[in-house]
Amino acid sequence: MGKKTLIIFLALFLSVLNQGCVAKNRVGATGFSYIFQESRTLTEQAFHNTGAGKTGDSGETGSGGKTGNGDETGSSEIDESPFPGPGEAAGEKKVYLTFDDGPDSVVTTLILDILDHYAIKATFFVVGTEIEKNPGMLRDIARRGHSLGNHTYNHRYQDIYSGRDSFLESIKKNEELIFSITGQRPKIVRDPGGAVRKSGYMQDSLAESGYRLVDWNVESYDSRKPSLTAPEIIEKVRQQTRKKELWPHMVIIMHDGRGHMATARALPTIIDMLQNQGFQFAAF
Repeated sequence: MGKKTLIIFLALFLSVLNQGCVAKNRVGATGFSYIFQESRTLTEQAFHNTGAGKTGDSGETGSGGKTGNGDETGSSEIDESPFPGPGEAAGEKKVYLTFDDGPDSVVTTLILDILDHYAIKATFFVVGTEIEKNPGMLRDIARRGHSLGNHTYNHRYQDIYSGRDSFLESIKKNEELIFSITGQRPKIVRDPGGAVRKSGYMQDSLAESGYRLVDWNVESYDSRKPSLTAPEIIEKVRQQTRKKELWPHMVIIMHDGRGHMATARALPTIIDMLQNQGFQFAAF
């Protein structure tokens, strides 16, 4: 190989290498900047479907059920007061954004950045096995001032519902893990699949141990199989938020576990839509 040929080869190699480095720094179709660019279109579509912010009484509603994969899903029943708050004024429109199954290094990070952009606090019901994978992410949730909730140690139905006391044992194990990382002992609990609400014994056991069960009354359907797209998630939430009986205390369940990128992409539009309807945001 001649000297000139070698120089040309090295130049081409460096050019390709430089392009690769630049590509890594570009904001892709799942990046923070891209999500906000996309949200402009999604928000316009959502507001068009809403009729420029009009409210009505039609739409789907959801409470918790469960599937064989451990995902929360909707049913025809509505829990209008999943976690009653003190002193709620008549006609007040309050919404709680809640996220289950994290923390995830990608999805949770995006959701936290979006919430920071809107200066909104949310509640994250975290799973122990995911905390062990991403302990720094748990610290970041707490550091940014969001509320932490307990969503069991491993979210495995065959473990947490295998016996009368299995659920409580899983909650306590997860509590110790959360405490070891954040110094917090969250006393709010969400049961995978909403199964505890069907058991008086488990509810009593939780209460006696100082825990409070947090339900939901608006289902994002973001854990359905096959997975919904961001516009589909937005539409599901839009339909339910028009139900006036839910307005005083609306609790939306979403998921920030691995693979829930559509939820992150839907979130800015959901927030815009709720703000447009006059909702105040709160965390548990």
